Amino acid sequence: MNFEHVREALIEWETLSANKENRVLFEARAKELRDLLSNLEGERRLGREEGRKESMIKERHNVALKMLQEGMEPSIVMKVTGLSEDVIRKLTTEIN
Repeated sequence: MNFEHVREALIEWETLSANKENRVLFEARAKELRDLLSNLEGERRLGREEGRKESMIKERHNVALKMLQEGMEPSIVMKVTGLSEDVIRKLTTEIN
């Protein structure tokens, strides 16, 4: 279910809610759909945040790899990039 489907459902429920008998059902369904929209937005936000974090980690690895290829000392690369000794060691083996 995407955002457009949810919006269409909300519009349909508003139309049906004109009947007082359907009002209680409408309110319950409307709340459910709003909650669903909120959850979808939250999941999208989390996905974007995870993507940014992964991108930052990859960029740090790329920078460290270039630094190591240029002959910089692993200890300096660790300080500059914030990567662990194990990660720097693995990157060093990739070069050789």
